[in-house]
Amino acid sequence: MLDAMLLKLGIGRAQMKQVDNEELIGSLLSHRMDMIADALYITEKRKQVVAFSDGWYKYGEVLLVKKGNPLRLHSLQDVDRGARVGAGLGTVYLDWAKALSGAKVSGYPDAATLMLDLKIGRIDAAILDAPVAQYSMRMNPQYAAAFETASNYTPKEIGIIGAAFRKEDAALREAFNWALAAIKRDGTDLKILQKWGLSAANRVPA
Repeated sequence: MLDAMLLKLGIGRAQMKQVDNEELIGSLLSHRMDMIADALYITEKRKQVVAFSDGWYKYGEVLLVKKGNPLRLHSLQDVDRGARVGAGLGTVYLDWAKALSGAKVSGYPDAATLMLDLKIGRIDAAILDAPVAQYSMRMNPQYAAAFETASNYTPKEIGIIGAAFRKEDAALREAFNWALAAIKRDGTDLKILQKWGLSAANRVPA
C-alpha cells in the first residue's frame, strides 16, 4: 500500500525501519521515523497522541488455538476460564486479554514468537490479526499442523487500519491521504488486498 502511494506522489522509495510494535508510536514522536505504515488500528486512545491518515483497509482478529481445540475455546469469555493466552505487545488485543481477570496473559514482541509459543504449548490461545494468522498458516505447514482458528469466534472489533503521523505534520498526512484516495479510485488498493488474501470486504471507502 505504501509503495503504491509513494508512486502516486512521485517519491522513488522510502527508508523502511522495522521496530517492535510497542515502540512504533514512541519512535514516531521522537523523530526516528516520519510515519507509521503498519497494521495500526485507529483508536480514540491513539488519536490523543498521533494523527491518523484516512483508513487504508479493515479487518478483525482471530483466536488461534491448538489443533482440535482441546480446551473448547470459542470466545474471549471461554479464555477467561483460566486459559493461557498471548497477544502482541502494544496491541489492543493485549489490552483485551489483560481485561480478562481469569486468564493468564503473556505479551509478545512479534507474531512469529507468539505463534511459536502456541505451537510448542507455552500458551493455549493467541489473539492475532486475521490476515497475519491466515497467511502464516498457509505459508508454514508446521503452523497449520499445530493450531487452527477457533470456530464460531466472533471478532470483538473490525478495526480500521491507518498510517500514523505526528500531529504537527499535517501537510505530510494530507499528501498521503490524497495518494490513498487515488489508489482507491483506480482499484490499486483492491489488487494489493487480494494479493495478500483479503477481498473487497476489507476495503475502506475513499
